This record gives sequence, structure tokens and C-alpha cells, in this order.
Amino acid sequence: MQVLLIITIAVHVLSSVFWAGSTFVLARNGGTGAAPLFGPQIGAASVSGLSGMLLWHLLHEGSFELAEKILATGAGAAVLAFLVQIAVVRPALRSADKAPRLAAAYRASAALLVVTVICMAVSRYA
Repeated sequence: MQVLLIITIAVHVLSSVFWAGSTFVLARNGGTGAAPLFGPQIGAASVSGLSGMLLWHLLHEGSFELAEKILATGAGAAVLAFLVQIAVVRPALRSADKAPRLAAAYRASAALLVVTVICMAVSRYA
């Protein structure tokens, strides 16, 4: 079980860092360069979500105290960030006037991912 936990944490952290980091960069530069990163971002977000669910199962199943409530808030923010990227970024990449929509979508996603990161960091101390 310990090896599974270590591998799952590593996968979760690496995929999450790529997804959040690239989202923060794209939010900062208004979405410039989003097209080649869209697929890898969605892949990383998916891996992050799946590994997060496995971590929840391994570490928090059967409990819903303050730490789990904080983590659930962060997970909800991450899911919303993922949905914003799917629902807004993908169509914006195909449109002619994409710059304002891309910038807004990535800024919203970045803000939601900041909430996620904060929740993950503070849940340990709850």
C-alpha cells in the first residue's frame, strides 16, 4: 500500500503542477500560446483528478471532518477550472476573435486553481 500511495502522490503532484503552472502562465500572457498546450493541459487535469480521487480513497475514505471539507472545496474549485477550460477555451481556440475569451477563461481557471492550491496546503493543518 505504501508504494501505491507514494506513486499516486507523485503522479498527482506532477500532473497538478503542470496543469496549474501552465494555466498561470497562459493567464498572465492572455492565452497566447494556448493552442499547443490545450491537449496536454486537459490530459494533466484528467490525470490530476483521477489520482486525486485515488488519494481520497486511500487516505480520507469514511471521514468528512474539517480537513476533508477543505480538500473537497479545493477539489470542487479544480473541477470548475477544468470545466471552464473545456467549455470556454476549446471553443475559443476555434473562433476568429479568441484573444479576449482565452484571456478571461485562463484568468478564471487560474483563480480557481489558486483556491485549489491553498485548500490543499491548509487542509493538512486543519
